[in-house]
Amino acid sequence: MQKRKTSKPILRLGQKRTHAESTRESVFAKDVFDQTAEWTKELADKEASDKRKRNEAFLEELKHGQERAKQGRATEKEPGLTTNLHISGLHPSVNEHTLCVAFGRFGSLGSVKVMWPRDTATKSNCGFVSFMEREGAEQARREMDGSELCGLELRVVWAKHVALPSEPGFVQDAEQTGHPFNARGTDSTVLEVRVARPTNKQTERLIHWTIEHVVRFGAAFECMLVQRTHSDERFGFLTQWASNDHVYYRWRMYSLLNHDTKQKWHSSMFVMYDEGPVWEPPTRVDVELQAENELQSESGVRSELSRRARQKVERCTRIQTSERGSIARAMVVVIDHAYAAAQVVDIVCQALYDACGDEKLARLMLISDVLHNSAARVASAWRLRDQLELQLSNIFDDLARASKQIEGRLRAEHFRKRVLSVLAVWEARMIFPLNTLYEQAAKFI
Repeated sequence: MQKRKTSKPILRLGQKRTHAESTRESVFAKDVFDQTAEWTKELADKEASDKRKRNEAFLEELKHGQERAKQGRATEKEPGLTTNLHISGLHPSVNEHTLCVAFGRFGSLGSVKVMWPRDTATKSNCGFVSFMEREGAEQARREMDGSELCGLELRVVWAKHVALPSEPGFVQDAEQTGHPFNARGTDSTVLEVRVARPTNKQTERLIHWTIEHVVRFGAAFECMLVQRTHSDERFGFLTQWASNDHVYYRWRMYSLLNHDTKQKWHSSMFVMYDEGPVWEPPTRVDVELQAENELQSESGVRSELSRRARQKVERCTRIQTSERGSIARAMVVVIDHAYAAAQVVDIVCQALYDACGDEKLARLMLISDVLHNSAARVASAWRLRDQLELQLSNIFDDLARASKQIEGRLRAEHFRKRVLSVLAVWEARMIFPLNTLYEQAAKFI
């Protein structure tokens, strides 16, 4: 049997490599390293190129989006569908009536809304104006975009389409006709006065308040009011006889004197006096009445919390720490329920009375935030300050008792300084009279 040959190892353990073998291995390792480095560089270059292309595509898309925004939203994709305009760059003093006057000359307006920010330090606001007709909206966008209103440049673009009411909410006064109440003739013999409700709900409520007092105290009260408010724009409806607000004022007084109510009135046309024009009352729509009632409920006409609202306020005011976020969230809830200011303040004060130590300080910070934001443009927010002023003595009596019950001189001193620092902030912001603040500070000295 032939003996099988075994292969010999090229290099035995401990045997030294020859110079030629070492040279071949070095050259091979160098080739592998160079090839790997070349592949790595190609991959990095490809990845950088792809990233650069993606960035260029993103910038190009962003550029196109900005160009489309400059041309106006939906001008080509939705021709004729929207009559709603978005106006940015509004001066903080601009309200709904100012927008009605500025944009009403281009056509009848369906709705006007100014978006009031919570932060009163905002330099400019924004708003929406919806026209009844597309032509008026197009003309307003062309002429008002880039124009100035109250010293600030406006930016006017198309906005999302909104549902329009059956009748315009604001119609700009046309040229004077010379007839009583600026009546207009429908033919050669008949004159008509069309009554439109004010677009500004505050103006409408002021008109109702004026009518109530004129009916109660007589024409002498109206004369006195005209003399004392001749420079007040809010009472312009008393002297601007051809304005829509004055027409509404006269019709509403006549309507209430004839046993109509604020919610229900006769909608048929009538003659107010012999040989006078024909008056056409505003259409009474149940949906509008419901919306008005909801608005009045949110604006503070209600004075009591519902069961669910009370639970929400109680839950949010039981804050445990002085964390800024929790205090801010609780403050927003309190401000939003300001229509029931008396109940809300009772809940906030009771939460402070039930707390101890750092929890009591945290709830004092909540009261401070509520006072600071009681001047915000939120309906009935000012009532919170009045109610807290009534509870101020009880609040600081409780804080003084808590300070005396704290064990440890350093902890008690820390508590006292925190309370006094809150009073110092109130003094700097002039939230309460100085005598009142000094009286409360004396309880800790």
